[in-house]
Amino acid sequence: MKPGIKYTAIGLVVLLALGYLTALVGAAGGSVSSDPAYKDEPVVGLVIKYRDGTVPVDIFGNQLGLELSTTKLLPGEDIGLGMHSAKFGKQLREADALVIANQVAKSEYVEAVFLDHLLTKARYNTATPKLAVLKASAPPTKVTAKDGWSAASPSLATVNLSWSAPTKLNGGFLWGYRISKYDKVLEKYVVLVSNTKSRATSIKIKTGLIAGEQTSFKVAAITKSSNSKYMAISKDSSVAKTIPTAIPQPPVLQSAGNITSANPIVSWVTQGIEERGGLAVSYSVKATAADATEAMCSSSSVSCTLSGLEAGKRYQVVVTATNARGSSSSIPFTETLDPMKDMQWYLDGEYGINASKARKITKGSPSIVVAVLDTGITEHPDLQANIVTGYDFISDPANARDGNGRDANPTDPGDYTTGKSPSSWHGTHVSGIIAAESNEIGISGIAPNVKISPVRVLGVNGGSESDIAAGINWAIGVKLSGIPANPNPAKVVNLSIGSSSFSSCNTYSPTQLAIDESKKRNATLVTAAGNDNQFATNSYPGNCYGNITIGATGITGDRSYYSNYAGYSRSQDIYIGVDISAPGGDDKVGYNEPASGLIWSTLNDGKTTVGRATYGGEQGTSMASPIAAGVVALMYSVRPSITYTKVWEILSSTASPFNADSDCEYQMIDTPLNDGTTLTTGLCGIGIIDANAAVLAVQKLNK
Repeated sequence: MKPGIKYTAIGLVVLLALGYLTALVGAAGGSVSSDPAYKDEPVVGLVIKYRDGTVPVDIFGNQLGLELSTTKLLPGEDIGLGMHSAKFGKQLREADALVIANQVAKSEYVEAVFLDHLLTKARYNTATPKLAVLKASAPPTKVTAKDGWSAASPSLATVNLSWSAPTKLNGGFLWGYRISKYDKVLEKYVVLVSNTKSRATSIKIKTGLIAGEQTSFKVAAITKSSNSKYMAISKDSSVAKTIPTAIPQPPVLQSAGNITSANPIVSWVTQGIEERGGLAVSYSVKATAADATEAMCSSSSVSCTLSGLEAGKRYQVVVTATNARGSSSSIPFTETLDPMKDMQWYLDGEYGINASKARKITKGSPSIVVAVLDTGITEHPDLQANIVTGYDFISDPANARDGNGRDANPTDPGDYTTGKSPSSWHGTHVSGIIAAESNEIGISGIAPNVKISPVRVLGVNGGSESDIAAGINWAIGVKLSGIPANPNPAKVVNLSIGSSSFSSCNTYSPTQLAIDESKKRNATLVTAAGNDNQFATNSYPGNCYGNITIGATGITGDRSYYSNYAGYSRSQDIYIGVDISAPGGDDKVGYNEPASGLIWSTLNDGKTTVGRATYGGEQGTSMASPIAAGVVALMYSVRPSITYTKVWEILSSTASPFNADSDCEYQMIDTPLNDGTTLTTGLCGIGIIDANAAVLAVQKLNK
């Protein structure tokens, strides 16, 4: 039995907990936090949260606050949201690490310091010239931003930025330019390119842009002295603005993908300015029968009526959106022909999620990305077409087992333990549950047309909270210094991760701050409740706030024997810890059922290193979580602008009941709320996710 992935406390992270130890420092400094549960574990670094408006690393590569430590600290890596790691030269005891953390916390720039375990080996930043007596040049002039659309990359929003060199260098030599872009989320200008290291007065911007959204830039000149010892940065230039464009995104059908003469009205989801590529859009509809008979209509709205359909024929519908830059078409609806679909009882069984009905409305939009934060990915013919850019955020080369720290390759090299356990290929299994293709091989994912971004955060010994937080931030589009911007920010993030010993999520921990940022960006995080048959409030990161925590049920509609469960809160008169449940498998009740009651998905047959692509059954809240994530991806596919709060409101209001004789249903209570409604909660959350009911509810929002 293998109920998903579970890691011991030392193998997972420093968990910044309720009941955390806090040492207050001077008024100008910040707090220091560490979970008492980890006081006996080695500490290899810090995570430093800097105050708003602070640039943590100066233009010379020096990280603020580290100079206050009497023990040498090495600059670490950007985690996002004003947080940076810092590294010790060797592992330290908790007490010694707290002394150093308190020294760093005295910096006026530091808001909080967290202890971090299981981090990377030291990384050194290259020294840069020091800022000193050199007088800065005048700022660049005549800064111009223009739409940089290109037929070579028609769907990519691009800006061509140009300027004139400064007229006065004030004794310095031109070294390069710093480019800043206005960030609407942070409501301030942020550095996009710290130093072009070139005298060229133009640059093509391809990251962080949204078609149809006005973008603003500033440019500053960087000069250095003739002996290269000193450097200076000019004031920013005047602001240059433009609106990039692109071809439209593929329309998402709101009506059925297959129609007959009895239902000639075809409708699709309203496209926002980004989906329209920033330009006016017209739509055309083509309905094609098996004998190539066609019917067409066009519209500038969100529906049109086909004429000339022949009675008794079934037509496949495709909607094409066209603007001045080009066209894109909806994905044709096809029946699921995957030969292993009978193994997937969780799709449409009595206590499944009603997936097939939901997929008659949408199989998912290829513009919706689900980030899978896990062990990485292996090549699989049922997945490859749906994989987009990912990243490896494991910063410790020994834990990564790929010979280095962070890198752009999220391939899973295997997490086997010699003589103890084979490689799990956990990330591959989770990814297939969400988005295995609907084709004529293997299985079909919950949302077979959406894309998967594999973000590797779990290695041989688990993962650190700093790596997990960095992975979340990058996945949702937060820019991290030294890391290429994510070209496909995720609407859904799946975390099939759980800790096996008591832990909790501190309000200001790196992971909680990353989840808070995801809410600002209307991305939904889905997390596993854990597999230890205990209170789910003990398991990180499901016990953070703002994510949807998923319990597991078996084929009989009851709680899976291993699944963590909610605990009753007397003060709130509700059960907390598990929000909702989804099928996760249970081999104790499924031995005579399809797939033995397990969750069937993509796998690899390699015992240690990568072998051949295959399929297999697993069980765990690690499997229930991606089922929920797939349903959320279908919801976003029907309405990409839906908010994360609306996602939960719909999931909770459309959930189907547990088995009437189950512990999940028996131990439920109704709690009156201040707004006059009633909240029903229990050991397993509010019910079992119903994909069809949820997608239908989202569809109604568009009418």
